[in-house]
Amino acid sequence: MPKLSDEQKEKEKQAQLKALRQELEREISDQLPAIIKEERRSTAKIEAYQVRNDEEAKRIIEAVLFTSGKPVTLADLKRALGSYSQAKIEPLIRELQSEYERDGRSFRIQEIAGGFECATAPKFAPWILKLELQKKSRQATQSALETLAILAYKQPTTRAEIEDLRGVDVSGVLVTLIERGLIKIVGRKEVPGRPFLYGTTDKFLEHFGLKSITNLPDISEIKSLIENSVKREELLRTEKIISVEEEAKKDEAKENKEHEP
Repeated sequence: MPKLSDEQKEKEKQAQLKALRQELEREISDQLPAIIKEERRSTAKIEAYQVRNDEEAKRIIEAVLFTSGKPVTLADLKRALGSYSQAKIEPLIRELQSEYERDGRSFRIQEIAGGFECATAPKFAPWILKLELQKKSRQATQSALETLAILAYKQPTTRAEIEDLRGVDVSGVLVTLIERGLIKIVGRKEVPGRPFLYGTTDKFLEHFGLKSITNLPDISEIKSLIENSVKREELLRTEKIISVEEEAKKDEAKENKEHEP
């Protein structure tokens, strides 16, 4: 069989792709009527729902605002409610705002960017922030431990080399580990750019009860050793979490004082 030229191979490839496209178009064309019919049936079923009264309309507004990831306009709400005009929807939103304020709810409806959205009341921000800080703390702690384990065996090593192994940016983690005295800059690598080389410190050895780097355990044991030996506060600052709790107590005391007769 004669060998095909590059041009003939390209033509054959294009012909195969064209045949595949045509086959897909035929399959889609065959299925399209059924898909359209099903969509129309679903749309008709949804449109058949009618709002029975203002109280139900308010609950619908709540549901829409809670599930939306962005501000919802009056026009959007009108499309959801169907028979309700924008002029009738806005007073219902005001009623909901008054109800939330009267009942002391932890959330409220606020007007923003030409629409409305549900948001937590500012007074509850410390508790929400506390949870978010704890999540970030756990993530950052794990990142620091993994970086420390890699650096212990690869030292002296550069930030880029650690990032190649971890697959993520470690610049912030390295700064934290330096601040904690667990690693230090030991020189520069003689390559273009002359990046810093990092190594562990005596404090690192003290934490793990090692006489020297040559006494490091098997690579499979290092991560477990680090996790059991390094206290979280040695890797990450936790003052922010504590300050959030104290700030919340201050806010609560202030609020109670304002309500005193």
